[in-house]
Amino acid sequence: MKKTISIFFLLLMGLGYAQQLPTFALRSEVGSYTQFGLRGLNKSDLYIILGTSDPIPESPRQYLVYIFKAKGDVYAYYKNSPLSSKTVELSEDDKKRLFDIIHSKKFKKFLKYTQEDFELKNKKKIYPPLPDTTYSLTVIQNGRQNTYSYLSKKYLESDHPRINKRMLKKYADILDRFGEVKANKSTEFR
Repeated sequence: MKKTISIFFLLLMGLGYAQQLPTFALRSEVGSYTQFGLRGLNKSDLYIILGTSDPIPESPRQYLVYIFKAKGDVYAYYKNSPLSSKTVELSEDDKKRLFDIIHSKKFKKFLKYTQEDFELKNKKKIYPPLPDTTYSLTVIQNGRQNTYSYLSKKYLESDHPRINKRMLKKYADILDRFGEVKANKSTEFR
């Protein structure tokens, strides 16, 4: 009997964990969010937005938006163009993994960085430009946001002097964690 009660209690604790949204200390006031296809922001929700932009000017930005509801559910959709979006179906396992990511120490620690942390410290040196796809991560909660933008993880193998490999590795790890959840979906996020 005690064993059954203990297992039930552990299961109940697990469900409660998934339904709690962490509160993050984000730095900036929320700017425009219409480019993500959001009509209005609910202050009690958490928004995680992954984006890509190609160096080609005509290429539209693409976004994958995760909306974590205060009651413990998660919704996701792709925004391919200003007039096009597609809902992403998330399994219960996907939702649990997403909640595990936002509760992880790595994610909480990463949100303490700023975009300036990606920049190399020697500002006097002029580095050649890197025309490549840029990946972005935006976290919105309670009218505040953190936004990060950097290059693809392929530059971890590069000896280009402009790459801050320490930060790129941390950034790629966070993006990969979110990317693993949507990896088996019908629409690819490029």
